[in-house]
Amino acid sequence: MSGDGRQALFSAARRRPGTLVVECEQCGRKTRVSYLELTRRMLPITAWVPWRRHSRYLRCPACDRRTWVAAHWLG
Repeated sequence: MSGDGRQALFSAARRRPGTLVVECEQCGRKTRVSYLELTRRMLPITAWVPWRRHSRYLRCPACDRRTWVAAHWLG
């Protein structure tokens, strides 16, 4: 394994200004999206239940199904 590949494998992703990570309850994938993309995926219908881990109901950017997702900053 090359040095660059090894570093990429064991290093954490960097934060990018204006982006969030969306984690899908259905497919389990995590996808980085912009605030604008998240807002677009919330339309026309969305729900927010603050006490759930996956608290937002919207279209998943990975599997493109309407489902519950968790949206958070990369940390």
